[in-house]
Amino acid sequence: MFTYTLGGHAFMLGHVSVSDDGGFVWLDQGNVVDGRSRPEGNGGSTFYLFTKANVGTFSRAGEQTSFGQYSYDFSKVGIPGLKASAAYLSGDQIKDVRGGSDHKEWERDLRIDYIVPTGLLKGFGTTLRHGTYRSDGSGIADTDQTRLIFNYS
Repeated sequence: MFTYTLGGHAFMLGHVSVSDDGGFVWLDQGNVVDGRSRPEGNGGSTFYLFTKANVGTFSRAGEQTSFGQYSYDFSKVGIPGLKASAAYLSGDQIKDVRGGSDHKEWERDLRIDYIVPTGLLKGFGTTLRHGTYRSDGSGIADTDQTRLIFNYS
């Protein structure tokens, strides 16, 4: 991954390659009962990859993912605490565990963050995220998500 920053602008480009032998492994993703995966139970762990997006993880067997992101920090023009970004990820060569051809997926994410920098509400933040995910029918449904997140630190 490479990031170039100029003033309030940041441009990021990267590529991640997963081997053909299996997807990225992480622990404890629910229970298996009677040979079927169940979402209830132990919950699961999380992990950090550069390709972990709003909807998809882009971490499946054989997947080759290229991604880019543009971000802008509005503090450079006198609006401290406001940031915005747009990202795009494209994965292909995904191995189908049932056999068959390679699959593809892509995702576009938009994000606006604001953290109150001073005053009574200093540290209160809000994030608005929208993700659009599409695949060629490789087992993950096309998804559009919008999330509104509030936090305080």
